[in-house]
Amino acid sequence: MPSCREIDPLLAPYIDGEIALADKAVVAAHLTACPPCRQRAEAETAARETLRSRMSRPCAPEHLRKRCRKAASPIGRITSTYSASSLSMVAVLVVVGGGVSVYGLTRFSPTVLAAQLTIDHAKCFALHPGRDPIDARAAENQFERDHGWHLRLPAAPPADGLELVGVRQCFCGEGPAVHVMYRHNGRPLSLYVLHDITRAPAVADAFGHEAAMWSKNGSTYVLLGKESDETLQHLAADLNNGL
Repeated sequence: MPSCREIDPLLAPYIDGEIALADKAVVAAHLTACPPCRQRAEAETAARETLRSRMSRPCAPEHLRKRCRKAASPIGRITSTYSASSLSMVAVLVVVGGGVSVYGLTRFSPTVLAAQLTIDHAKCFALHPGRDPIDARAAENQFERDHGWHLRLPAAPPADGLELVGVRQCFCGEGPAVHVMYRHNGRPLSLYVLHDITRAPAVADAFGHEAAMWSKNGSTYVLLGKESDETLQHLAADLNNGL
């Protein structure tokens, strides 16, 4: 049976009904046998309807499209396989301006990665608002049971006004990621953990959200939310110290 990584690029066209019959059977069989991928497919299907109702124009601002095209130019991976109306592909198309593949591109551009994760952040909080705080140790244990990943959540100092409200597995151009969902003084805040990936420290902004990126212990962390740059950097430093 194909691996989750091999199934990943087929999942969006499968949800959109734009997949070849032979591939459709392969994806369906994989989803039957793989609970994490099945959960992702269900979430993406729900996200499609959410995006349909919340996004009237599935496109990025012109300045972001120019930056994405410029970042992608040395890679030589330009595709136009799916139309802009394919709503479950919005998480890809909206950050690349109608056609530049994000597979590999996120490694070259912090802005593209920030934009992609910002869309996932908005989607997850729309589908799973997370109003009530949860216990960090219990969340770590549950995540390991569900996904087989040993997860260590950073200790969030109470003085920062942070509350842990959810932990999910999501996906980006880098592959599977842990999505740690917080509320900071009631506002959604996300910390993404990309295992076995290291990146240089960076800051970026996308769709009204600030993002701070750093690496530690062989993983990359991306903190993002509608916070000022100063506040986000302060929160990132505290979370990093708690790892």
